[in-house]
Amino acid sequence: MVDVRHGSRPRIITVPGATVVLNIGLIFAGAAILISLLTRTTAADTTIGPLPIALALLALVVGIPHGAVDNLTFTRQLTRRERLLGATAYIAVAAASALAIIQWPGIAFVAVIAMTVWHFGTGDVEATRELQDLSPVTGFVRIGYALALGSAPVLLPLTSPAAIATLTAIEPQLATLMSEQVIVGTRIAVLTLVVLCLLWLIQRGDLRGAVELFALAALGFVASPLVAFAVYFGFWHALRHTARLAQVTYGTINWRSLALVSKGGLPSVVGFLAIVVLAVAFVDPSLAMGPALWFGLAIVWGLTVPHMIMVARFDARMRSQRS
Repeated sequence: MVDVRHGSRPRIITVPGATVVLNIGLIFAGAAILISLLTRTTAADTTIGPLPIALALLALVVGIPHGAVDNLTFTRQLTRRERLLGATAYIAVAAASALAIIQWPGIAFVAVIAMTVWHFGTGDVEATRELQDLSPVTGFVRIGYALALGSAPVLLPLTSPAAIATLTAIEPQLATLMSEQVIVGTRIAVLTLVVLCLLWLIQRGDLRGAVELFALAALGFVASPLVAFAVYFGFWHALRHTARLAQVTYGTINWRSLALVSKGGLPSVVGFLAIVVLAVAFVDPSLAMGPALWFGLAIVWGLTVPHMIMVARFDARMRSQRS
């Protein structure tokens, strides 16, 4: 049921689809942890088997479309001129960000990771509250909660032995950033923040919030970093953001509205799969792939910068309306 009285934005009262979307993230996070343990491809391993890779690819395919439908975050249809100017600005910001990452890999890498933590964390705070029809979290509590939700699936996998070995191999300049002191300090800080937020959630009776945060921390700490990030990205962050867009755009959350939102991102999925197939079929694994992988990561991270900016505007507007 959806409340549409007084011409206001459709408000979720009881939408089974919202509960399903929330539960999918938990289910796949648990499955990823279990698969990582059973296949012995945990965060401490530098090798990964075919089953975790298949799970990661599936998750990425599910998650990629959500970043290609930023036009749905606007409150109205844009004119042709506005669309052209918007697309030009979007590409310009992405290109500048990618070039900065390539030119200054150290400081740019840290900046992008910090933005990613904030983007994922605030996105999850807003999505979780909206999909449960709860009032927004504000102030310093929101900041701490967002940092915990964002750092658990980003910083914990990133500071795992497997991720450190991969990152320093594809971009040697990052080796100076990934010192043992930085790794240990980051993990202690993240786990401390997670524990504090868990105590806060339990104290206020938010059992679901506590279970979700614990699941994200366990996923980031245990699973192989590729699997941890891909599963979180596809089945948690992206799916919840898609559900929010479906609610705003079509007034309800079900498989049809989710598919309609995702339809705009299908070209991105096709392009991603084409690149994967070409790489597997024609690239010799014995070649030094470090520079190529870093270049690819720079492009992906560059594209996420304007996406983060647009979603931040969307979050602010939605939070204001709900307040």
